[in-house]
Amino acid sequence: MGKIRFANIIFENSLQEDRHSRLFYRGSGQAWKEGKTYFLSPNSFFDFTTYFNSLSVGKLRLYTLTSSFSLHLELRGGRCEIQKGRAGSFSHSGEFEKEGLSVSASQEWQSFSIPFSPKESDVLLSFAIKTHEEKVEVGQCYWELEVEEKEDVRLAIVSTTFKKEAYIQKTIKALKEDFFKDFENCRLFVIDNGRSLDPSLGDENISIIANPNVGGSGGFARGMLEATKREGEFTHVLLMDDDVEICPESVKRTVRLLSILKPEWKKAFVAGAMLNFDNQNLQMEDAGFMTKRGRFAPQKPVLGMDQVEGLVRNETFEPLEEMKKQGYASWWYCAIAVKEIERVGLPLPLFLRGDDAEYSLRAGAKIITMNSIGLWHMAFQVKYSAAVERYQVVRNVFAARFATGFAPDSDFLFDMKNSIRLELKKFGYDNASLVLDGFEDFLKGPRFLSNPLRVQEAFIRANKAQEQMVDFSTLQARASDIPELQNFDVSSLSYQDIYFRRERMLPERIFDFASQNGQRFVKTRGEGYAVIPAEGWDYPASEIRGKRVLVLIDWFNQKGCIRTKDRERFDQISRRYERDMRYFKTHLFHLKSIWASAGMAFTTERFWEGYLRRAKALMEE
Repeated sequence: MGKIRFANIIFENSLQEDRHSRLFYRGSGQAWKEGKTYFLSPNSFFDFTTYFNSLSVGKLRLYTLTSSFSLHLELRGGRCEIQKGRAGSFSHSGEFEKEGLSVSASQEWQSFSIPFSPKESDVLLSFAIKTHEEKVEVGQCYWELEVEEKEDVRLAIVSTTFKKEAYIQKTIKALKEDFFKDFENCRLFVIDNGRSLDPSLGDENISIIANPNVGGSGGFARGMLEATKREGEFTHVLLMDDDVEICPESVKRTVRLLSILKPEWKKAFVAGAMLNFDNQNLQMEDAGFMTKRGRFAPQKPVLGMDQVEGLVRNETFEPLEEMKKQGYASWWYCAIAVKEIERVGLPLPLFLRGDDAEYSLRAGAKIITMNSIGLWHMAFQVKYSAAVERYQVVRNVFAARFATGFAPDSDFLFDMKNSIRLELKKFGYDNASLVLDGFEDFLKGPRFLSNPLRVQEAFIRANKAQEQMVDFSTLQARASDIPELQNFDVSSLSYQDIYFRRERMLPERIFDFASQNGQRFVKTRGEGYAVIPAEGWDYPASEIRGKRVLVLIDWFNQKGCIRTKDRERFDQISRRYERDMRYFKTHLFHLKSIWASAGMAFTTERFWEGYLRRAKALMEE
């Protein structure tokens, strides 16, 4: 038996602007920092049933061999009361014991170790502090666990970056100042695909590694190689995106959690949550899964982490069997044991998108999630890219399926056809072409992916070919040249104008499906215009029906574009799809054979070492 300091009580995300205090505490008071300690305002109530400061007792019982739980507090200043709290499956707020611990006023530090005896039904443990006429100073406070055994965890953090210096430098600073001082045997490997970082940013705990631009999969593969080739130096690898805001305390808790896992969870992947960078109390996703229709999807709904109800739902959520079977941990924050990397191998050379899902399914990984383990990331709708979602996704899911048997229950042919159909209905001919570009590059066989320069050039080409959004002033100027848009005024648009939906009747649904918005069987020129969202997955069927012109608006980025119905392009793309499908069906056996053979090689150290050498040589020519 031994004790472990599992989770520090924190009042803000260290080194970051405090824009999300309800993730740390709620109540009537304010906390502020003076020097190295925090103060609680007088005559206030502080509830710590929050994302970062409650203790996930239900998850700890599931994943670890923890036998007891206690809260350590150091206080001085005015008198106060400490109340023990908890939350169960049906809790909407913290439930606190009426009889609390009275703390007398003192100018000397007073230390308290408060044991908790959780019920079987408890999901979270928490506490509250009620101050009186004087402020209270808070010293070291943390949740402490008693565990049967504790392993030494040495974490290699790998972040792949491409010319996002502001983000990655912020991450480096945060880890330098609030992580490595407590975890000197851990290391950060920054894989610099853009070769734009100053090597002097490195130190005894940080390595800046210049790398050719081989995408996220190539950067993470390089990081895995760096970690695993140092035999015995690291036990786990934490893969992390670059365009994120981290909380160092989340990384600390990840290390401590990995050190106390039950034997049956030691091979599991820790999936950190994606919190919304712009609405920082919202959790967008933690674990994901591949749907039967071939889409990447979050297992959980969007949850408010500033509400106890959201915290409880996040910890009690039980994935459906189809989610477990095809579940994955995304690489914006994912911890993997080195022994698992040695067993499973390295990622496929997909450049970006889908490499993390394929890796999780190939590993057959169980997935660990927990409140307080995660980071803030730009929401997908804010950074939507047809080059990624139409070209990269289509090419990569087929390559992964044929190379390693990825997501056997998912119908990628259905999803590809549906994506093309959706784009054509919305007159998105450029983006529909990207879907077929991705499929055709898959049909070229694995030699295409084996050439790092060709893969990079394909992504650049997709970015140029995708529909280009323009600022609102340019959009308005272009609208003035189109007869249907003479009354269009972008400055007068409201959110409702863009996102309003009218329900369709059954005859309308049948007509939409049959005619593809007046481009098949019943062909019409179309009249007037509609304003719709720019997100590629959105289908405003009633709004676009019978229109000749569509104005797409990217609300967040304040950009837009104009599409015009073109039945000739519809026919060209439809014929191209039919031709590609004939080729696919005719050569199916051959495609299965060559991709399966390549899949065995793609995931080896030998392949990746050669691939990275070739990439460096090709890109330096």
